[in-house]
Amino acid sequence: MMNLEVKNFPGKGDALIYFIAKEKLKNDAKLKQLDALTKGALSQKIKLHLFEAGADEMVSIEMVSPYKHIVLYGLGKTSSVTQATLRNAVANAVRFSETLRASSATFFYQEEFKHIPLFDLGKSLGIGASMGNYHFDKFKGKETLKKAHRLSHICIYIEKAIPKELQEGLAFGELIAKGMQTASNLVNEPASHIHPIELAELATKIADSSKEKISVQILEKAECKKLGMGAFLGVAQGSIQDPKFILLKYSPTTHDKRLKAKKICLVGKSITFDSGGLSLKPPGSMEDMKTDMTGGATVLGIFQVLATNPFSPHEVWGVLPACENMVSGGSMRPGDIVTALNGKTIEVLNTDAEGRLALADAVSYAEKYIKPDIMIDIATLTGACMVALGKDISGIFGNDKSFIKQFLEIAKIEGEEMWELPLYKPYAKFLKSDIADLKNIANAGGGGAITAALFIAEFVNKTKWLHIDIAGPSFRDKPSNGVVVKGGNGVGVASIINLLKNSKPYNP
Repeated sequence: MMNLEVKNFPGKGDALIYFIAKEKLKNDAKLKQLDALTKGALSQKIKLHLFEAGADEMVSIEMVSPYKHIVLYGLGKTSSVTQATLRNAVANAVRFSETLRASSATFFYQEEFKHIPLFDLGKSLGIGASMGNYHFDKFKGKETLKKAHRLSHICIYIEKAIPKELQEGLAFGELIAKGMQTASNLVNEPASHIHPIELAELATKIADSSKEKISVQILEKAECKKLGMGAFLGVAQGSIQDPKFILLKYSPTTHDKRLKAKKICLVGKSITFDSGGLSLKPPGSMEDMKTDMTGGATVLGIFQVLATNPFSPHEVWGVLPACENMVSGGSMRPGDIVTALNGKTIEVLNTDAEGRLALADAVSYAEKYIKPDIMIDIATLTGACMVALGKDISGIFGNDKSFIKQFLEIAKIEGEEMWELPLYKPYAKFLKSDIADLKNIANAGGGGAITAALFIAEFVNKTKWLHIDIAGPSFRDKPSNGVVVKGGNGVGVASIINLLKNSKPYNP
């Protein structure tokens, strides 16, 4: 599907994507070479369309040799080209090539990229090209697919010997994209096809493919009850689908004594469908509730990458409290009290605030039995986070400022929009119940994302902890842009993989 080859410029193929920086538009030697091949038609097209090579500007010309299409893609100023902007440009260019009905797309290594380290450059090209060519076609009929055009091949050419770092980065980028696509596919699947058991089966399949690098354990309902997971089981009790408490463990293959090897736990909210329970959602709010397991999908996407490439020096755990939140005669009622694994009692005033209940038992389990150095929970938790930040940005909370800062820097490199929100402790008083230790919603008159994070914090005692509320970016209802594809898009996969790969690995 994608290959890296040594070729002299301009090569040949179906569609050539040529990136050009704003300051090089008038004196770029290779652009002049392309213009000569088109007998001046390319420069005329640039002039006609007022093309200035600004960021994400495109102009194309058709029916030329040695390519059927030449696409000029503006990068803006070279100094503004980052790993994130490059992978988005590559993804958009691949997508544009499909609209031209090209069978293949060709890129060349260019001077505009030289300030990006070769491994990171290759990674960005791999992620961008793969996500630009991503489609969820599983449920489309033959006639529909006949009308859809798909690229069959993507070529990346370089005029000199291929550096090993570039090749390794490209392969790793493609692998990260496969993890993002695994998560995307799970989120895009309808709830009629994805239940807790399917998540458990995929976790088992990932472990089986890992050559013993990953182990899996599925805790069934009876064992969860024995452990005291009353909050998680309370959410699950209205569904005919049995809950599955899924545990994955990745063991690193190398044990370098210089490494500050950590135990890192990833907790993913995994509500495979959320009707709201007896606090029933209105129909419009229920339409996309197959996406309420996006956190768990992200964790599975990351473990898919770990199964293929044991890139992390750290011990990594995945915890997925998988269940449905449904309506039946057995459903949890508003006003019920449940007891979490750590012994805290919770008055459930709104059954649609169910994710925090499942996460309460998941993070309690992690603290008691896994004892991680670092814990990250990722969840489609609150509409309030979308009110605060919109649909493009995830909210981040945590109990360690330096860790929050580190993760935000990583997210910026990976092009994932995240913003720190305050874990404002005075609001914790709104979670106090008159008849139990806590209540699952706060009557604070606002700040719902904050009080939800504070609720989860009640179950974190010692661990360095990060909470990522992905309610906004978990499912994109707008057309694809860059590596953020329409529908499920693998939010969080790239940033967390970066953390697992590069998190302070050596002793000072």
